[in-house]
Amino acid sequence: MADNAHKATTEELVRHLEVRKKLDALKLARAAQRSDEAVGGAAAGAGDAAVGGGAAAPGRLAPRIGGMGRAAFIESIKRNNADLAAKGVHNEELGKYLSDQGLLLNLQEHVPIVIPPAITVPSASTAPPSSAPTVPASARARILERARQMAEAKARNKLLDPSSTTKPENISRNDSGNNTQNLSGNTTQNQSGNTAQNQGNTTLNVSENSLVVTASTHNLSGLSESKTKNLTDEGIVSGSFGTSTHAGTDGTAGTAGTGELVDRDKFSLLPTYPPKKRGEKGREFNASANIVRLTVKQDMGVYEYSVQFNPPMDNIREKKRHIRRFTDTIGATYKFDGATLWLPILLRKLHNVFSITSESGEPVLVTIRPVRRVELKNALHFFNVLFNKIMEILKFVEIKRNHYDPLAPMMVPQHKLEIWPGYVSRVHETDGGLMLICDTSFKVLRNEFAYDIIREVTKRGGGNLKNTLEKVLVGQIVMTEYNKAQTYRVDEIDMETTPQSSFINYRGESQTYINYYKNKWNIDIKDHEQPMIVFRERRKKQEEFNEERLVYLVPELCRMTGLTDAMRANYGVMKDVALFTKVSPDQRQQALKKFLKKVNDNPEASQILNDWGLALDTEPIRMKGRILDPEKLVMGKGSKFTVNLKADWGRDSTNNSSLVSVPLKTWHIVCADRNTAVVKGFIELVRKLAPKMGMDVTQPTLSIIQSDKTDLYLRDLKEKINGSTQIVVCIVPLQREDRYGALKKFCNVDCPIPSQVIVAKTISDERKVTSVVQKILLQINCKLGGELWGCSIPLKNLMCIGIDVYHDPSRQRPSVVGAVGSMNCTMSKWYSDCRLQETKGQELIDVLTICLGKLVQKYRELNKCFPDQIVLFRDGVYSF
Repeated sequence: MADNAHKATTEELVRHLEVRKKLDALKLARAAQRSDEAVGGAAAGAGDAAVGGGAAAPGRLAPRIGGMGRAAFIESIKRNNADLAAKGVHNEELGKYLSDQGLLLNLQEHVPIVIPPAITVPSASTAPPSSAPTVPASARARILERARQMAEAKARNKLLDPSSTTKPENISRNDSGNNTQNLSGNTTQNQSGNTAQNQGNTTLNVSENSLVVTASTHNLSGLSESKTKNLTDEGIVSGSFGTSTHAGTDGTAGTAGTGELVDRDKFSLLPTYPPKKRGEKGREFNASANIVRLTVKQDMGVYEYSVQFNPPMDNIREKKRHIRRFTDTIGATYKFDGATLWLPILLRKLHNVFSITSESGEPVLVTIRPVRRVELKNALHFFNVLFNKIMEILKFVEIKRNHYDPLAPMMVPQHKLEIWPGYVSRVHETDGGLMLICDTSFKVLRNEFAYDIIREVTKRGGGNLKNTLEKVLVGQIVMTEYNKAQTYRVDEIDMETTPQSSFINYRGESQTYINYYKNKWNIDIKDHEQPMIVFRERRKKQEEFNEERLVYLVPELCRMTGLTDAMRANYGVMKDVALFTKVSPDQRQQALKKFLKKVNDNPEASQILNDWGLALDTEPIRMKGRILDPEKLVMGKGSKFTVNLKADWGRDSTNNSSLVSVPLKTWHIVCADRNTAVVKGFIELVRKLAPKMGMDVTQPTLSIIQSDKTDLYLRDLKEKINGSTQIVVCIVPLQREDRYGALKKFCNVDCPIPSQVIVAKTISDERKVTSVVQKILLQINCKLGGELWGCSIPLKNLMCIGIDVYHDPSRQRPSVVGAVGSMNCTMSKWYSDCRLQETKGQELIDVLTICLGKLVQKYRELNKCFPDQIVLFRDGVYSF
C-alpha cells in the first residue's frame, strides 16, 4: 500500500522533471563528439574495427558518448531505465518519446538505447532476464510504424530521383529472406542474415532481439546472425522491410512487393453462431419463409485494406484515379473511399507499394496493406448496396428504400389509380449464415398531379389560397417521373415563385425553370404562372452542404402518390385495391421465386454477386415449424374461452361480460340536426346491448346543433361538459380531418375528458349496426378505465411496454414520443405517458428515459414491487 501511494504521488513529478531531464540528456548524447572507436566494436576502446569485416570508411569514426565509452554508456542507460521503471515510468511512455526521436527500443531486454549516427548495437548474446517487464503491443507497433515510414521516405527520395541510377536488377535476397539494396550499383550478399545498406540509405532490420532504426549516411554492420519473426499476434510481420519498389516506365505507376507473404490463417474469419434451441410444444409442420440463403464462396469475402499516400494526398478524386491503375494487382472489383480499400480477395503480399506521380508532378508512394477480414455482421450495409445496384440493373426504381417495377403496372381505372409491384429486401446475418430477406410490396399512385389539385382549389376560391393549398398538399408525397421516379415531401407552396423565375445553376449562371427543364429534360412547361412546390433537404444533407437546401418542383410534373383520407374511408376503393395488394402466402412465394429467377438469369446482376464471392439460392429456405396450442382468454364472471386459429375472438368478447366493466352514468352526445333519427336509434341500441357486455348505461344528455360547423360542436361541448361528465360522443355527418383534429384537441388538451367521434354513416347501415355499436361500447369501456379481457401469463412480475413516435409532416413542430406499459399480470390494465422532443436534434433516448422511468414507477406503485422482466415493443424497427 505504501509503495503504491508513493508511486501515485511521485508519478507526475517524475514524468515532468526527471524523465524529461534524462531523455534530453540522451538526445544530446547523439550529438556528442566522435571517439576513436571503430563502428561495430563490441566494447569501448576496441579500436578501428572494420565494418562487417572490412576497413572503416575514411573519416567515419565512432563518437564517445558524453565522454564515456560505448559499453559504459549502455550500462548507464540500463541503470537509468531501471530507476525510472521503479518510480512508475513505463516503457510505453519511453518508447513513444524515443520513437519520436528516431531512437532504439530493445524489444527483448526492454532497454531504450540511443543510437548515435555511426553506431550499430549488436543483438544480445545471452537470454534476457526472466523478470524483464513486457513491452505493450501498442508500443511495438508504434516503433514499427515509425521505422517503416522512415524507410519509405528514404527509399522514395532515392528511387524516385530522376538522377538515380537504380535498376531493378540491383535487388538481391540474402539467405534470411531480407532484401538487400545497394544504390551505388553493387549487389551485396550477406550470409549472416542481416541487411546491409551503403552510401546514404536507411537501414531497417527487425531481428529476434532488437529493432534498430538509423537515418544516418554511414555504414552499418555488426548485427549477429538471427532469424526474423513476427513481432505481435495482430498480423504485424517483422523481417526486412526494405522494399523493392521501382518507378514504372511511364513514371506514374510501378510494381511493388516486400517479398513478405500474407499469413492467411490470420485473415480467415469464420463466423460462429450460438447453438440452436428448439422447443417441444405444439405440432410440427413443414414451412417456408421469405428468406433466401446467400452463400459466401471459399477464400472470398470482404477484406479491408489501408491505403497510405506518402506524402499525403487530399484530393479523393485523384486518389481514386490512381487506384484504378492498380487493377492488375488488386483486381477490377473493389470499393475505395479515399482512405480504405475493400476487396473480395486477400492479396498474396503483406505490403504492396506503388510509385506514382501526382497531378502536381510530385513523386508519391502508395502502400496497400491488409487490415482484417470484415465480419459479415459489419458488412451488411455493403451487401445491401450491392442489391440496390442489382435492382437498378433490373430496371426497378427506388422509392423510400423499396424497389418497384414501373414496367408492370396494375391499373384500377374506376378509381384512377395505378399500382406498381415491387420488393422490399435487406441482407441480414442469422444463425444460419448470410440471408436475403425479401417480401412483396406495392406502391399506389394516383392518376392526378399536384397541378390538378391546385387548379381545383383555385376554382373553389374563398379564404387565403396559400393556406388552403398548404392544408391540402403539405405532407403529401409526390413523384417526378423524369428523374428515375424520385419522391419528395411537400413542405411548402411558394406563391411568389413561378416557372418563369430564375435560379443560379451549378455553373454560377442565372437560368429560368422553363429553360432548365427544356434543356435538361426536354420538357415544355405549359402553365408559366403556376406556383412552385418547395421541398427541404433532409438534415444530413443540410449538414453536408452547411446550409438549408431548397428544391423547387413544378406542380404539373409532380404526380401524387398514396391514398387520400377520403379514399381510405371508401370501402369500395379499399376493396378494389386489396384485390391487388392483399396476396396470399402462396402468391408471395411465387413472387419471390420470380424475383430470384430474374436475378440469376440476368448476366450482369449475377456477375455482381459472383465478383464479390456471393451465390444466391434459387429457392427460399425450408424449415420446420410448430403450431402452438391456442391460448385461453379470461372474461368477466370467471368465463374463459379458447382463441381460434385465426386469432379472432370478436364474437366471444361481445357475447360475454368484460373482465372489468365501468358503469356509464353521465355522458353527453352532440350531433347535427340532419342525423337526429340515426342518433336516437344509436342510443336505444347502446342501452339494449350494454347489459350483455356487463355495462350499466343510463340515458345520455343530447344536443342537436343546426349545422355541422366545427365551432358549433366546440361551443356545445364547452357549455355542457361539467365535472361529473364521464365521456362525450360527437356524431358527425362526414369524416373531415380538420374537424376531427379540433374536437380531439379540445377534449385532450383544452378540457381533458374521454371522447368518441363517430361518423353517422357507420351507424346507419341496419345490417352492420349491431356489430359496430358493440365495438363502440368496447372502446368506451376502455376509455373509462375498464378491462375487456385478460390472458394467463406464466411469468411473474412481467411488464410489457410499447413505444411509438409521431413526427409532424411539415417538420415545423416537435415530435411526440408515446409509451404505454402493462400494470397487472393479466395484461389488461395499462398506463401511458407522452413527451415532446422540445429541440431539433434531441436524442430520442433522452425523452424515452423519462417515459420509461415513469411507467416503471407507476408499476411499483400499483404492485408494491418493480417488474422482474420487461418486454419492449417498438413500432417500425425490424430485426433486419
